[in-house]
Amino acid sequence: MEQQIIDIAIKHWNRNFSGISASDIAEKLNLSHNEVMECLEKLKEGNKGTLNQNVSLGLVSINIDEETEEVKTEHSTIVTHIYFPSKEILENYYSKNLNVFINNGEYKNRLHRGFSQIDLVYFEVNILDRYLRNREIYSIDDDVTGGLLKLNINYLDTLTDEEIENKYFNKIWYGKRRLLSGHISVSAILHDLSEMPVKEQSYWYGFEIENPKFSENDNDFSRFVTRAYYGELVDSNDPIFEISKEIKGINKIFGFDLFLNYENTYLTYPINNTLKEFADCNSELYKLIGPDNLKYKSIKKVYLDYLKGKLDDIIHSESNRAFSQIQILTLIIEKLDKELAIEFKEVWETIKSNRIIADHKISKPNYLPANYIDSFRLNCDRVRNILKRIGIEMTKKNGV
Repeated sequence: MEQQIIDIAIKHWNRNFSGISASDIAEKLNLSHNEVMECLEKLKEGNKGTLNQNVSLGLVSINIDEETEEVKTEHSTIVTHIYFPSKEILENYYSKNLNVFINNGEYKNRLHRGFSQIDLVYFEVNILDRYLRNREIYSIDDDVTGGLLKLNINYLDTLTDEEIENKYFNKIWYGKRRLLSGHISVSAILHDLSEMPVKEQSYWYGFEIENPKFSENDNDFSRFVTRAYYGELVDSNDPIFEISKEIKGINKIFGFDLFLNYENTYLTYPINNTLKEFADCNSELYKLIGPDNLKYKSIKKVYLDYLKGKLDDIIHSESNRAFSQIQILTLIIEKLDKELAIEFKEVWETIKSNRIIADHKISKPNYLPANYIDSFRLNCDRVRNILKRIGIEMTKKNGV
C-alpha cells in the first residue's frame, strides 16, 4: 500500500506541484481514510515525505434529484493529512523518466524534482539588460528593490497565435539582492521562472549564480521580500521614482508646467558596472532634468513674475543673448537658497560631464575598481533631495 500511495502522490505532484490529501488518496485506492492517514504518518517517520497534519478541508457534494432534477449541494468538513513526497523520491522518479521531462525547461523540471514553488533563484544583474534595452517588446517596472517583467501588450498584438504560444509568459516578479562583494544580484521566484517558454528559461539559466554569498544588511531586498511574500504595500524608496514625483509636485505649484515630462522610460540604474553604462545613465538623467525638458517661458515667468527677478539678470551683458533654461533655473535656486544652488551646480556638473562622455566621446573598455551602480544611485538621491527642497522653498516663498 505504501508504494501505491507514493505512486499516486508522485503523479499528483508532477501535475500540480502540490501535496495530496489523505482523503483523495483513500478515494482513489478505495481505502478507509484513517487507514491512509496512518500510512502517511509511517511514510513521514521513514523520511519518505512531509505532512501537513490535521488540516481541515471543506467538502462540497452535489446531488441531483432524478425526479425533480433539483440540484442540491451539501457542505461538510473533514480533518485530514496533506502528504508531500520527499525530494529524494521525486528526484529518483525524475532521473528514471528523463525522456518524459526533456522538453520542459530547466526551472519547470526543478519543480518536478521536488523544489518548492516559492524558492528564490539568483542571477547576475546583467540578465536585465536584454529587457531594459527592448522596451518595445518588454514592459518592465524596475526600481532599487526589484521589479515586474512581462511582454509588452502592443508587441503581443503584432504576433501570430503560434508566435505567442512560443514566446508568451505571464510575468516575472524579481528582487535585487546585494552580494557580499557589494554587487547586485537578481532574484526570481521558481514558479514564475517555470512558467516561461523553454528558450526563455535557458536564457535565464545562463546567468544563474551558484551558491551566492549575500550581504547581511540589505534594506532594499527586505522591502522586496515584505512586498512579494507578505503582500504588504511597502514604499520602495526608489530615487528615480521620487525624482518623477518631485517634478510632478513642482509642476503643480504655479498652475503651469516647468518641466515638459516628469519621467523618462529609459532612465534606469546601470546594469553592468562600467564607466560607459554609468555615463549612459547620467545622459538619461540629463534628459529629464536638463534644458531640453525645461519650458523656457515657464522658467522665465517664475523668475520674473514670482521671484521678482530682473530681465537684465537673464541676458548676457556682452553677447546680449538670453540665458538658457538651466541658467535661469540656477538663478531661481539661488534666490530660493544659495547653499542649495551651490549643491545643484555641483550635481549638475557631474551629470553633464558624464553625459558628454556618453554622447560625444568614444569610450574604450576598461575595468576600474568602482561601484558605478551605487554612484549613480547617489546622483539620483542628490537630485531627488534638491528637487524636493526646490518645491518646499518655492511654496514657502510665494505662499502658493
